[in-house]
Amino acid sequence: MNHHGDAGAEAAPPDDRYLTWDAAYVLGALSGAERREYEGHLAGCGRCRSAVAELRGIPALLATLDAEDVRALDEQSADPPPLRPEVLASVLDRVGSRRRRYRRVTTAAVGLAAALLAAGAVIAIRPEVVGLEPATTTQAGPPSLEMAKVSPTPINASITMSGYGWGTRIDMTCTYGDWGNRDAAPQTLAMVVIGRDGSRSEIATWLGLSGATAMPSANTPMQPEEIAAVQMISTPDGTVLLEKKL
Repeated sequence: MNHHGDAGAEAAPPDDRYLTWDAAYVLGALSGAERREYEGHLAGCGRCRSAVAELRGIPALLATLDAEDVRALDEQSADPPPLRPEVLASVLDRVGSRRRRYRRVTTAAVGLAAALLAAGAVIAIRPEVVGLEPATTTQAGPPSLEMAKVSPTPINASITMSGYGWGTRIDMTCTYGDWGNRDAAPQTLAMVVIGRDGSRSEIATWLGLSGATAMPSANTPMQPEEIAAVQMISTPDGTVLLEKKL
């Protein structure tokens, strides 16, 4: 959406099919198949990787929305509710310092992300700031739950779960053990939620990179008590690597 506005950046072909995929990827608006396709494209496109990196902070800024903002979005008013001035100003300062001509596009992306957040859509890149107080709040925050290994893997992971009126947010932290000591190829991973009704939903995907710690987050419309297990799988083969039964 934004990465072709830099004066110093190489211009993208007008028929570039990935021209507007960066914000959709960050906000979790791509389908599972589209995410995998775009992640394959990112491996060879520095321009798109830079664009995704510049947008990573938007979910964190949206996390500062308060309950009134979310209720206004839930009411599905004809005109989208305005963001608080300090939130919008921070977004514009972060992106607009280099891309003044693209402020209008960035503001539209923020509005889209806020609507997705209120609807419980996936935000697969974990915000660094946690807002939108969950239905049950404690000073200590939700407990960290260690995931058990189901298949041989150097990956270790834990999750936290926060319940909201619209569903559940799951934050995962993944470390890669001795994988980080080898020049391993990137691995596409996914977060899967298993419902107590037997349903199975893939709610986030990301690239496992050698030596990196991944912190994917995702939302599901299921309430915490409706979730039987959370899994990490490899894609596209679907092998279950880690699981936390609830």
